[in-house]
Amino acid sequence: MRQIIYTSVSAALSGRAADDCDAILRVAAARNGLDGITGLLYTEEAAFLQVIEGPDESVEDLLMSLRDDARHRDLEILVDRDVPEREFGDWTMVHRARRETADDFDRRLRRILLGVSPQTAAYFRALENA
Repeated sequence: MRQIIYTSVSAALSGRAADDCDAILRVAAARNGLDGITGLLYTEEAAFLQVIEGPDESVEDLLMSLRDDARHRDLEILVDRDVPEREFGDWTMVHRARRETADDFDRRLRRILLGVSPQTAAYFRALENA
């Protein structure tokens, strides 16, 4: 099982970044489920922090697709490692809904992060303290 954590920035104008994210999530939920990929997508304004995990070939294919996706730029891999098992269970993707307050999402995120490695959780906990 391969896990990648990366950051990127939306290439859309700030008002369109949320619309792009909604479109990305619709496609990703279907594709990721078929390809055995789970993870967590965190967005703040135009910045993305995402964990993707799954079979090596599926993660590699998704990574190549992400690098070619013109909807974001400055993709930086923070972690690329093998993990013994999934840290994000059966989720095809977790994301903050538009109507969900930041505090509600932070509480939900903290519950999700209880089951992940300290290394993975540290990237997301740093956002809470920013």
